Amino acid sequence: MELMESLLKLSQVDAQVRGLRSRLQSAQRYLDTQTRQLGDLNQQLQELQTRRKHMQATIANHESEMATIDERIEKLRDELNSSVTNKQYSAVLTELNTIKANRSEIETQEIGELELVESVEAEIKTIQSHIEERSKMRDLAAVQLKECESEIGQRLGELETEREQAADDVPMKALDIFDTLADIYEGEAMASIKEVSFRHREYACGACNIQLPFETVSVLMGGVSTVVRCTACTRILYLQDEVRGALVKK
Repeated sequence: MELMESLLKLSQVDAQVRGLRSRLQSAQRYLDTQTRQLGDLNQQLQELQTRRKHMQATIANHESEMATIDERIEKLRDELNSSVTNKQYSAVLTELNTIKANRSEIETQEIGELELVESVEAEIKTIQSHIEERSKMRDLAAVQLKECESEIGQRLGELETEREQAADDVPMKALDIFDTLADIYEGEAMASIKEVSFRHREYACGACNIQLPFETVSVLMGGVSTVVRCTACTRILYLQDEVRGALVKK
């Protein structure tokens, strides 16, 4: 089998292998994306729940502090009622007013904390709703990946074996060039030569459209034992039957 024929056979099988692999990789990436986004949502939920817990602890402290203050207020009121001198009455009244002011400030802080807790709880409900939706999408993505693996797994294995066999027919140096270009151009390592003007002997690379010297066409017409590459995109060039046939008739 000639080199160009071997390369074309390899190119055809390689394209099929890459196509199936791409489908698998796409399904896997979609599942990975859903899993990552679900993880982000769960992390946000955990952070919100921790924040709510801290605020609830702060509110509990406020409640305890106000309860202690209320007990003190009751005692001061009793002292106020039992005061026998103006000086004693004034001192108790001053302390009572100060404590009441402190209690009012604590109560204001508690109201603010309660409002924040309500806001955080609303965020938690929203996140939980998103988590439920994202979980369904993640589960669906997992099912789709399994279906894809089941659908094309066997065929992909067969094609990979076929590709290995086709690669065995290509000399190592040419195979290295092919593999490198196939990775660069996502499987499109080869390009056909297209006829621009038969009369003027103008031909171009079918991939990048750069004009090629007629000598390149002549070399391919004569059969080659090494790869011939486009001077611009560096893809491996080959002649299609119709172009070759037109040149032969000439």
